[in-house]
Amino acid sequence: MTREQQSIGESPAPPSFDKTVQDDLSGEIAAHVERQPGDAVKCRRIDGDSYRCNWWAAQSTGGYDNPGMYGLLVTTHRVRKSQFLRVTKSPIRGLVIQVVGDRQK
Repeated sequence: MTREQQSIGESPAPPSFDKTVQDDLSGEIAAHVERQPGDAVKCRRIDGDSYRCNWWAAQSTGGYDNPGMYGLLVTTHRVRKSQFLRVTKSPIRGLVIQVVGDRQK
């Protein structure tokens, strides 16, 4: 910070980061991964190139007292699969996805 910036109360510019570090690929990953019919995939960036993806699927309503009740209810959807992924984006290969952890429900 220069003395001139200090005197008028300006803060120094934030350090610039490499664009690849700042890119959040969550949306692209969710659109790219395989899914079963009816799945909703939610993907979140954890840190850097680490992501967690959850595959949400409707559960049977046969055990409910009102199985004729339809619609997207929170209580009828469960995470059927969860994975930790390491994802990078290559200009030649596109998304490069490596499964780090796999948890089947």
